Amino acid sequence: MDVGEISRIRDQFQGGQWPQFLERIDIAGLRGWRAQVVQLKFPVVAIVGENGAGKSTVLKVAAAAYDKTKDGGYFPSDFFLDTHWDTLSAIDLGYQIKTGDVTQNFKIRKPSKRWSFPEKRHSRRVYWFDVARTLPLDATAGYARVARLAAGEISTEALSEEYRGHLSYILGREYSNARFAAPDVNVNRKVGLLQRDFGEISQFHQGAGEDTSLDLMLALQEVPNNSLVIIDEVEASLHPRAQRRLINFLIKLSRLRRVQVIVSTHSPYVLEELPPEARVLLLPTAEGPTVIYGASPEFALTKLDDAIHPESFVYVEDRSGEVWVREIIARHPEGQAILSRIKISSVGPANVVAMMGKLAAENKLPQPGIGVLDGDQQDSVGCVRLPGDDAPERVVFRGLQAHNWGSLHERFGIGAGDLHTYFEDTLLNPDFHRWPTLVGDRILKSGTSVWETMVTEWCRICLADDIRDGIVNAIQQTLPVGV
Repeated sequence: MDVGEISRIRDQFQGGQWPQFLERIDIAGLRGWRAQVVQLKFPVVAIVGENGAGKSTVLKVAAAAYDKTKDGGYFPSDFFLDTHWDTLSAIDLGYQIKTGDVTQNFKIRKPSKRWSFPEKRHSRRVYWFDVARTLPLDATAGYARVARLAAGEISTEALSEEYRGHLSYILGREYSNARFAAPDVNVNRKVGLLQRDFGEISQFHQGAGEDTSLDLMLALQEVPNNSLVIIDEVEASLHPRAQRRLINFLIKLSRLRRVQVIVSTHSPYVLEELPPEARVLLLPTAEGPTVIYGASPEFALTKLDDAIHPESFVYVEDRSGEVWVREIIARHPEGQAILSRIKISSVGPANVVAMMGKLAAENKLPQPGIGVLDGDQQDSVGCVRLPGDDAPERVVFRGLQAHNWGSLHERFGIGAGDLHTYFEDTLLNPDFHRWPTLVGDRILKSGTSVWETMVTEWCRICLADDIRDGIVNAIQQTLPVGV
């Protein structure tokens, strides 16, 4: 993640510097949606979820938010058609948009056969890129004839030097020229060409990532300020490094042109380049998609019915919480048996843990589960809390300090005097999240290794049986009886 770029765009967005912004979508009566709300909280947002979870529906509904004009735009009927097999009715699409300092709400409806619109619709340039862009050129309508019959060019249009540079950076390969030729057999079927060290190569013979990215760069260089750009499966045909670079380019484009970008993805590499507020997870339930904000990339892209088939899921914020919960359970007399039946998943910030715990408590997930919140969080339905009333690092470090650091000098193989000095120095740093790493830097171990060792020692000398049993019993209650 480019932390500097994220900080710049976040500051500008929070300062209200996007003159046009689609803030919220409500979807009811369409493909299993039952009045769920999707909020767009960042200039570049990724919609993630399993196949069929509703990602493309969100993108299509967003694309239809603004009036269709000669410059572009879409009607809902461009995406949601009545067919011999599908009759769509009782649909309500709600929108909240910001134009300047004014926030407005309106609905587009299809009560029966026809769509109805508000008396006045708002205009904005909307650019839609669906998965059809990934088709090879020779498989795209009209291009087979071009490949067979073209004998020359009528005209050519070069990609700008700036955007050719962006293309080279994203794909990690230097291109000395990038252009689009209008062939003599059909001037409307332009063919992209890239100049590499061995010569010029057309889209008929380029790699899939080159083909897709070249078309995308041509379109994006023409996108005017304040537009809405929507890309379905943004990672398609790109290797991991190119995926990261493309999403970072889109963040920069958004900041410079005040463009709003919405993408769908199945890629952890895309999600890792975005801050939590830019990640929207659609989780299928019997009552339609549940919308979760800020989920970790790992959780957002992990199937809940993985090969291990756990009987219950325990949701925690992060890796630190995962390690601590595991050690607490391991100290219980039945700990090993319980650990063999559950899966502990780090899902993201406290709001995600609370949401997953609530959904599990309401039996809205495919499997039983419980949330385990940090001790400094408030009680929440379907959740228990870790020991203490503070952040995990503070609870563990302060608890061990009160016991003169226990036997950590033996566990780490370092003299007690030196080790205790390292600990005391670390506690002076206000960023408690870094404490394990700071200790690790002094004793030449990873922060993760330090945390695992300290949590194990804390559970040995600081963990009260009643606190342990309260957490473990709550987890046990989610497991099927008699198995």
